[in-house]
Amino acid sequence: MKKKLLFVIDSLEIGGAEKSLVSLLNILDSSKFEIDLILFKQGGDLERYVPNYINLFPPPEYYRFLNNEKFNFSKNMMFFYHRIKTSLNLRLNNIKKRLLHSEQVVYKSINKIMIAPEKKYDIAIAYSQGMPTYFVAHKVNAIKKFAWINTDYANTLYDKNIDYESYKNINKIIAVSKNTKYSVSQIREEYNKKVEIILDILDPNLINNMAAEEHQVVEFDKSTVNILTVGRLVSAKAYEKAIEVANLLKKEGYNFKWFAIGDGPDREKLQQLIKKFDLNEYFVLLGKKLNPYTYMKNCDIYVQTSIKEGFGLTVCEAKILKRPIVCTNFPTAKEIITHEEDGLIVEHDIQSIYYGIKKYLDNDNFKEDILKQLNLIESYSSVNEVEKFYDLVRN
Repeated sequence: MKKKLLFVIDSLEIGGAEKSLVSLLNILDSSKFEIDLILFKQGGDLERYVPNYINLFPPPEYYRFLNNEKFNFSKNMMFFYHRIKTSLNLRLNNIKKRLLHSEQVVYKSINKIMIAPEKKYDIAIAYSQGMPTYFVAHKVNAIKKFAWINTDYANTLYDKNIDYESYKNINKIIAVSKNTKYSVSQIREEYNKKVEIILDILDPNLINNMAAEEHQVVEFDKSTVNILTVGRLVSAKAYEKAIEVANLLKKEGYNFKWFAIGDGPDREKLQQLIKKFDLNEYFVLLGKKLNPYTYMKNCDIYVQTSIKEGFGLTVCEAKILKRPIVCTNFPTAKEIITHEEDGLIVEHDIQSIYYGIKKYLDNDNFKEDILKQLNLIESYSSVNEVEKFYDLVRN
């Protein structure tokens, strides 16, 4: 008999956890599992890559209401009340001395009206921290429950005591790197017994197939050096440093154009910084792209300026696509890149990032050596991590 699995995640917008989940769903053995998927928000760019054997459930009713679906009068009024309540609580949270993570505020506001499917599962899996974990921990009927953590959990805004009420209902906590495991384990001693490492699932075949899709990258000009960064426009990605590095490159007279794929709350602030340095022709925020890999495949240098990463999937993807890489020394960088062999790892300051890029621009032989090494080594792949998942399911 097939085991019944449920995966829960916020959406399948383009992001690290989302790409990892899509890769995992595509390699799971459908002859062994009956797999359901709940997204709190449907319509994300990666949904088209979900295989047909996955049963996509509708979001919980409250999220459908937020997406303008209409219900009967009493439900509409109830949902409207909770939307106002949530908005008010989020505003009050912003003026507190000790901020809670917004996911905790939202769940506290709506948990009484969150209803899970009546179906009973062998295993329910929250594929990210926050709302998916709260939903699986408290609402889903399952024999066992897993929760993925793909961030430096100890240094997030989550109130760890509040989260403990959820994680004590979780049988296994899955960390996506050694650093993530350490970050989780230092919160509570009992988490050590629960936490396991399963690297973010990354399938090079999926990346290469998407990169090969017909799409002309009209933004790239072959007469200049095209630099690319992919990631949400949030403080953890340190785009402001990238912009200041671009300003140094401009002052030195380099012929380049730096493109950033992604969207997020820092967009307006970053656009103002681009304007301040008069970089409109040098640093371009492209926003979200349905398929960033055609851009990645065609860029001349890939740069990641992140302060922290759960693992660093975009750097892995650039490595799969054989791109010269400059990445900052976030905790897992050395698990991905061998410095000066298949890429460059630099410190987080502006000068170090600048000199890393400059090394590729000034030294063609060095760049060629990096490209040769990238083409010699086997493409990064973590599809074998699925065996660890199977072991957890079996045990």
